[in-house]
Amino acid sequence: MQVIYSAEDVEKAKKYITDHGITSVEIGFADINGSIIGKRLPSRFLLDHPTDGTSVCRAPLTWDIQSEYFTTSDFAAFERGASDMTLKPDYSTLREIPWRPGTAYVVADLVIDTGDLIQVAPRQILKNVLERLKKTGYTARVGSEIEFYLLDGDKKPLFGGKETYSIGKIGWYSEIVDELLHNLEAFNIPIEAIHTEYGPGQMELILQHSDALTNADNAVIAKNAVKELARKKSLYATFMAFPFNGISGSGYHLHQSLWTTDGKNAFNESRELLLRYAAGILSGTSELMAMAAPTVNSYKRLSDMSFAPTRVGLGYDNRTASTRLVGKGQATRIEQRTGSADANPYFLIAASLASGLYGLENKLPPAEIIEGNGYYNEKLEKMPRSLAQAAVLFEKSEKALEYFGKEFVYIFNEFVNFDINVHNTTVSEWERERYLENS
Repeated sequence: MQVIYSAEDVEKAKKYITDHGITSVEIGFADINGSIIGKRLPSRFLLDHPTDGTSVCRAPLTWDIQSEYFTTSDFAAFERGASDMTLKPDYSTLREIPWRPGTAYVVADLVIDTGDLIQVAPRQILKNVLERLKKTGYTARVGSEIEFYLLDGDKKPLFGGKETYSIGKIGWYSEIVDELLHNLEAFNIPIEAIHTEYGPGQMELILQHSDALTNADNAVIAKNAVKELARKKSLYATFMAFPFNGISGSGYHLHQSLWTTDGKNAFNESRELLLRYAAGILSGTSELMAMAAPTVNSYKRLSDMSFAPTRVGLGYDNRTASTRLVGKGQATRIEQRTGSADANPYFLIAASLASGLYGLENKLPPAEIIEGNGYYNEKLEKMPRSLAQAAVLFEKSEKALEYFGKEFVYIFNEFVNFDINVHNTTVSEWERERYLENS
């Protein structure tokens, strides 16, 4: 499979660059962590060579969050020369960066020297799941809710107290909130809302629902933009899942629904379809948890009575289970609450949709809906409570092999185990304070 440019796409991109006075274009992609990697090119280059793209090392698909190279895979190991890959712009995503007039951003797909798309690239992992879903006659729409902390120049919470949905706090800090809201909207990332959350300095960004690929693109771009805009105000924004002891962690809640070719919400049309899809999500929750919560830190937010799930279950408008049914009519949807804010949006969305698709393809029995407090429901399976537990389940996962491929499973397994090994061999300040003088 290769990237194919239409003459219309190329001409539209050239016209956009010329009409908007674009002098440089950032061409980027999400690395395995979900961070944007890429290059800034003079617009002249894209005008003269619109389909060439630009080359980078394959390492970003096989390095950790500190850019430490971990892989032994054939895809990118030193034994294979740490080869190049080419970033091919997807011109449908081209947009000017509103707080940096004259500079635009475009999402890239990744190819090898034959021109074939790289199948282990995060965006391609999701695209492959969506292509398989399309064969069922449905398309997916998703909405992303991503929590994060705003920190001052000393990297402490910008404000104190638990004031969820506080209009007062939004008003007091309207300078940064307005900066985020207005710039993201101008950056062609539609926002449904932004509000204060359960922890001091914690916010939630809600992206308007859209087709799954657009939503994943926007989530990756939005996370990067929030951090950049915060720094321009001498602040910090972090999507670390559990940055401070004793206060709320940051999650990534994913809303999803399936739609028919004639524009109807399939979940509203068929209760059986909805519950089979939900059964698939439940069946893949623990198995693919590493894709939704990919770091050692991700699991520190999972505790009983915390608004973060600890057991696998389905409830109607029930935040104590991993999966929640919400809405009615055309707004009928499923919310998967297991993701952490540090997840790669492409992987989190791909894992959830693939699990739901598994439920349809294998005609799983409709999921049962629980009532009451899911935290204390002993009938429900416990979710993995550490990356080590999740890594074992992922490595053995038949779903991961089927929907994402052997090469990706190998690389991602290396990725999560590298994080575990770094954690296990690093001496923390807590250990020094506890043991240094008394041992």
